[in-house]
Amino acid sequence: GFDAIVVKGKADSPLYIWVNEGEVQIRDASSIWGKSTSETIEAVKSDLGDKAVKVVCIGPAGEKLVRFACISSGFGFAGRTGLGAVMGSKNLKAIAVRGTKRVDVAEPDKLAERSRELSRRLYENSLEGMRKYGTMLGMQAGQHDDRGYGLKHNWDGGVFEEISKINEERVREITVGEVPCSNCPVACHRHTRVTEPEKYAYDGHGPEYETVAMLGWLTMIADIKAVGYMGHLCNEYGIDTISTGSMIAFTMECYEKGWIDETRLGGVKPVWGDADSAIELIHMIASRRGFGEVLANGIRSAAEFIGRGAKEIIVECKGLDYPAHDPRSYYPTAINYATGVRGACHQRGVTAWVPGGFNIPEWGVLVPNREDRYTMKNAAHIAAKCQDWASFSNSLVQCEFMFWSGLTFRDQVELLNLVTGWGLDAEAVAEISERITTLQRLINVRFGVRRKDDYLPPKMFKPQPSGASAGKVPQPFEEALLEYYRLRGWDENGIPTKEKLESLGLTQEAGYLPNP
Repeated sequence: GFDAIVVKGKADSPLYIWVNEGEVQIRDASSIWGKSTSETIEAVKSDLGDKAVKVVCIGPAGEKLVRFACISSGFGFAGRTGLGAVMGSKNLKAIAVRGTKRVDVAEPDKLAERSRELSRRLYENSLEGMRKYGTMLGMQAGQHDDRGYGLKHNWDGGVFEEISKINEERVREITVGEVPCSNCPVACHRHTRVTEPEKYAYDGHGPEYETVAMLGWLTMIADIKAVGYMGHLCNEYGIDTISTGSMIAFTMECYEKGWIDETRLGGVKPVWGDADSAIELIHMIASRRGFGEVLANGIRSAAEFIGRGAKEIIVECKGLDYPAHDPRSYYPTAINYATGVRGACHQRGVTAWVPGGFNIPEWGVLVPNREDRYTMKNAAHIAAKCQDWASFSNSLVQCEFMFWSGLTFRDQVELLNLVTGWGLDAEAVAEISERITTLQRLINVRFGVRRKDDYLPPKMFKPQPSGASAGKVPQPFEEALLEYYRLRGWDENGIPTKEKLESLGLTQEAGYLPNP
C-alpha cells in the first residue's frame, strides 16, 4: 500500500487518479470537468463500477483556481488555504482509492481491548449537546453562554438580536439525519433538507457551526434555510465557507461605505442581512464572473484592489480569514492566530476549545474562569501548548472533539504506542510535538515570514459595544508576542535560534536559517 500520495507537475488535460490495492492508474476526467463535488464523486464511482470507492475531488471553484477553493470527500471538506485551487492548477479533478488489505499494528489484542474501553467511556461521557446539535452547539456557546463572540457586522461585534433565527434549534428543524464518522458515538455531522421556499431548496451536508456563523452571523442573514442553502452552494462549488462568509461580509461593508457600488457589482446590492445578494456573490466568486474575479483572489487581494480603507476592515492573518472564534473573548487565541503557521486557524492551535472544557493538565492548559479569559498572563504558554498538541493530534489524524468526551492526552500516547510499538512517554511526545511546530515555522521563515507577519487585524483592537466581552481587547499584545517567542526559543524577529533547533534534533535543518 501507500502511506501518502505526492502529485507533481500539471496534466495536459483533466484527469483523476485511481489507487486500487497498491496499483495506480491515471484516468481521463474530461467528462466530469465542470461538475459539482457531489456529481463528481458519483461519476467517479460509476466509472469505476464500485460504490465502496472513496473519493476526494474539487468542484468548479477549484477548476477556476478560486484562492479559497477546497477539497471535498462528500460529507467532509479540507476547507482552508485553497488546496482545491492547487488540484485545479494541476488539472487534477479527483483521487479515488480502494483498499481491503489488513493494517498490522504492534499489539492488536491490547489495542482492541483498550479501544472497547475507550469507546464505552466516550459514549457514556459524550456531550449530550454534541450528539443533539453537532458543531452547532458552538452557536449556543458563542453568544448565549457568556462567551461573547463578536461576529456581527463583519466583526464589529455586539449582540446579534436575531441569532435565535439561525441557532442550533433552527438547524434541528431542517435536520433529517445524523452522519457519523466510522464507529463514532457522537455523530456530529448533519444531513439537512429544505423543500420550501423553492429558491432555498437543497438536500445535503451541514450546515456546521463555522458555516452558519460566517455566512449568517457575520453577514447578519437571519434565515437558517437561506444560510443552509448558501452552505450547500459552497459545498457543491467546492469553496471554503469560512473565507466565503468573510468575503461576503467584507463586500457588504465596502458597499455600505460606498467604496464599491452596484454598477461595479453587476447590479448586485449586497446589504446586511440580504440572503439573495449573498447567494449571487457566491455564484460570482465560484465562477469568477464579473466582480467575482476580484473576490475570488482572496481577501488581501480584494482589499488591495478596492483601495481606500479596505485594508483596515479585513479580518485575517497571513492571508487566511478568521474563523468564527473571537480573540477578544479569550486572549490566548489572539497569540495563536497571530503566530499560526497557516494564518488564523482554530484547528492548528486549539485555544478556542479551552474555555469550553478542553484541557491538557500535563502541559499546564486548564479551563479558565471568566476573569482569566481576559488576560495576557500565560496566554503565550497556552497558545504554544495548544499549537503543539494540535501538531501531535493532527499527525495522528485524530478528531479533536473526542476530548470533550473523556479522551485524554495520556490516552493518545497509549494508543499511539499500541499501534506502533514505539514506547514513547508523554515527555517524548511533547518534544516531538514542539519539533513539528518549530519545523513548520522554519519552513515559513524560508518563505520570508518574520515578526511583521505575526499580527492582529485592526478590528481586533476595537472593543465590542455590547455583549459578554464588551470593552475587551487582547492587550498588551506585543509583550505577549515577545513572551511567546521567548518560550519557543525564537529570536525577537520570530526566527528559531540555532540552539533551539539543535536541541530538538533539527541540526541539519538549522543550516536553512537565514544569515544574520
